[in-house]
Formats: sequence, C-alpha cells, structure tokens
Amino acid sequence: MTKKPKKDLIKELALELDALDNMLASLVELLGEKGILTQEEWEERIKAKIEKSKGKTKYRDIQF
Repeated sequence: MTKKPKKDLIKELALELDALDNMLASLVELLGEKGILTQEEWEERIKAKIEKSKGKTKYRDIQF
C-alpha cells in the first residue's frame, strides 16, 4: 500500500466534512419543514452541548 501525499489526505478530509455538513443541514431543514425543530432550538441545543463539554478531555486529544 502506498502512502497518499498529505495534501491529498487533507483534501479527502475536507470533502468528507463538506458532505457531512450538507447531510446535517438537509436533516435540520427537513425537521424544520415538518415543524419538529426550529433553527433557534437547534442552535441552542448545540450551544448547550458545547458549554457542557468545555473542560472535558476530548477523545481526539487522547488519540493524537
């Protein structure tokens, strides 16, 4: 197995992140259209999770 250049790996990761971003945005839009979740509720949920996780050791910190 040959190693990919670092630039190729970064581009591949960026494409994956773009795909995940599109998938998440589509899901939130669909939930909003169905009246299940508002943009404000979603943003508040994210903010709460970020605040809750502050100060905790992250898995990536341990792994890398």
